[in-house]
Amino acid sequence: MPTTARLLIEPLATTHAEELVAALDHPSVGEYIGGPDVTTVEAMVERIARLSAGPGPDWPDEVWWNFVVRRADTGVIIGRVEATTYGDWGEVAYVFDPTATGSGYATEATRWLIDFARSQGTADLWAAVHPLNVRSIRLLERLGFVEQPVPPTRPLGSYDEGDVVFLLDAGLSTHGTVSVRL
Repeated sequence: MPTTARLLIEPLATTHAEELVAALDHPSVGEYIGGPDVTTVEAMVERIARLSAGPGPDWPDEVWWNFVVRRADTGVIIGRVEATTYGDWGEVAYVFDPTATGSGYATEATRWLIDFARSQGTADLWAAVHPLNVRSIRLLERLGFVEQPVPPTRPLGSYDEGDVVFLLDAGLSTHGTVSVRL
């Protein structure tokens, strides 16, 4: 199982649905992403099943990587991280339990995701963030992402009009590496 100093990271599965809903069913989770992540276990199971099926034949160049994040000390799921890769570039995203805010878990898990994506041959990583989501912007900046002109020069699936766009290019460090074994 992939790990960091304080986290266990697992490939997303429908068996995680109940714990994910418990972790993410908070109004602030959806504040900058257009609403709640999902609010019922049944909806979460459906979403995970759709994600597990992958992008399908209409998007042959895409690979979807979805993971849950657990605290190693308690085993409790505190969020999820994901990357969509398109050959040598990709997008990252994350959502975490608001009670875990300020602990560095999101930074640690996203750093792991960056290293994982790079181990799969993805060089440049992008992220799109609502401009009022200051915590997410700070997280990206801590990881070395640099704000880019808008609209983005890549066709980002996560981009919404008005978002701030960030790039972590292959020449930038993620401040150390973590174990990336599945």
